[in-house]
Amino acid sequence: MAKGIIYIMNTAVSGLIKIGKTGSKNYPERMRVLEANGYYNVAGLKRFFAIELEDYDYKESLLHEIFIKHQVGSSELSALDQDLVRQLLLSFDGTVVYPDIVTGK
Repeated sequence: MAKGIIYIMNTAVSGLIKIGKTGSKNYPERMRVLEANGYYNVAGLKRFFAIELEDYDYKESLLHEIFIKHQVGSSELSALDQDLVRQLLLSFDGTVVYPDIVTGK
């Protein structure tokens, strides 16, 4: 099973979040690109939470399936409470990579 990162990002629109995935090595660059350029014409993306785990492809698609009724079009954007998604991700066996437990950043 492949190991990677599932992340949650806030947007400039209150209550609209992005749930996405990336390989562990690609994570810093993926965050830089999204925070600088936005996604799907939505600007102001900011990291909220990220966890590294096994079988991340399957788990990320499972999240999108669970929250399908909250999805905006065919994007990875959802009208959801970020804390609800974070709590669900914490139920998976993984390592939190953002926020850093030591620095809080």
